[in-house]
Amino acid sequence: MMDLSTLIMETMFTLSGALLYPAIILLLAFVVWTLTALGQFISEYSGRTRSLERLRDGCRETQALVQAGSYGEAAETLAASGSNPLLRSFTGDLAKLLDDDRFSIESEKLLQDYEIRIAAELERLKVLTRTAPMLGLMGTLIPLGPALMGLSAGNVETLASNLVIAFSTTVLGLFAGGIAYAIMLTKRRWYLQDLSDMEYVVRMVG
Repeated sequence: MMDLSTLIMETMFTLSGALLYPAIILLLAFVVWTLTALGQFISEYSGRTRSLERLRDGCRETQALVQAGSYGEAAETLAASGSNPLLRSFTGDLAKLLDDDRFSIESEKLLQDYEIRIAAELERLKVLTRTAPMLGLMGTLIPLGPALMGLSAGNVETLASNLVIAFSTTVLGLFAGGIAYAIMLTKRRWYLQDLSDMEYVVRMVG
């Protein structure tokens, strides 16, 4: 009759082995996700510029037009003052609020919404940064059990196939996590600058 310790060990071995293929599938999905994020990053980088002078002049002209009561022209001027996609999106949304009596409240709410939007984008990258290496580690450790068993039984083919899986998942996990981490750091710097510009716009126009 099987004793309790042997039963527990075999149960753990079976459960850990059952996690191997889900971990590999998820890891491959994360690699595809990382490559997609890298493509989006390159696209955003190629279209990203910053012109503080353009933004400053646009805000001053908008402020003057608002004081003169020309809200339509002021909205067009403000919407055109952004120098990168995210900032243009913000100035475009802010331009719709220029004739609102509660502009200060609504503009602050809009600014907070963009902060949440930026945080959500960075959190997705943080998931890649943290989870991909974890899956790679799972894919490394799980095959080591069968590999050691194959080694003890003199089965070189089982040892080799499991070690290939272990090393491959390690490389893929580190690759996905490293790329995602580099993208996250760069985008964090970009978005901090964008948030600073957004706050500047709100204070200048309000």
